[in-house]
Amino acid sequence: MTKKQTIRTTVLAGFILNLILVNPAVAQSNDSTSTDQTTKQQRFHVSVNGVYAILETNIRFESTNGLLGVKINLEDNLGLEKYRIMPMFTATFNIKNRHNIFGMYYGIPRDSYYQTKRDFEFKGEMISAGTEIYSYYNTNVFSLGYMYDAIRDSRSHLGLFVNLYILTLNTGVSSNREPINQSFRVTAPLPNFGAQAFYKLHKRFGLSGLFSIFFLSVGDFSGAIHNIGGELDFYLTRWLELGLGYYLFDLNIEAETPQFTGIFDYTYQGPYLSIGFRF
Repeated sequence: MTKKQTIRTTVLAGFILNLILVNPAVAQSNDSTSTDQTTKQQRFHVSVNGVYAILETNIRFESTNGLLGVKINLEDNLGLEKYRIMPMFTATFNIKNRHNIFGMYYGIPRDSYYQTKRDFEFKGEMISAGTEIYSYYNTNVFSLGYMYDAIRDSRSHLGLFVNLYILTLNTGVSSNREPINQSFRVTAPLPNFGAQAFYKLHKRFGLSGLFSIFFLSVGDFSGAIHNIGGELDFYLTRWLELGLGYYLFDLNIEAETPQFTGIFDYTYQGPYLSIGFRF
């Protein structure tokens, strides 16, 4: 993600959180009391999300002598799916008062056999158009974290959280042409921190949003995460809700092996529908 994109993402996140926390007309006391009682009784929240993901994946393998390999876009150059419906699962448990733990999981396996449509250079050799290449990019992301409710009342909520992403990334390209035979696998623990906000607009409607960011560089590994989302919620019952939102996840990883350095830039974003349960 470029500096300009990072600034734009940060401004958008601030706008979403500000929009959610602006306090319109004060709710009637009966509604507040009812909501407080419901919140106290319901400590679990589980949601299943269907994301229409727009995927952008760039990889580069750099040799140990410092020579740069070609930057390959796996969707445009090697035929991996660019659009895909992806399930994502989240859960939150209110331990006590303002203290919560939460988790998240999603996985995206992708592979493709593809004939190149143009000549390109890879590791100092020209690969001609029409070469058949097999590529794959499998991602599994687990997240577990702690959230403290800095603001929590009958209609609004602001939670500050820290969490740990466990990212398993398995990617590679291969062909009958000798230069194109590279694979890479990494399991990376990436800490992260951010904020999550909610505001109840009406008895049946609410707005929620989140923003998180982190950078890490340790030894032969470095990575960065940017994560932002916003959602409009509709409450069918006191325990069942539907949501319509937009989500963006951007990940940059650079990891060294004895043979080469792998550089990965992975982004998925898109609208989603969710169904949530409270109990």
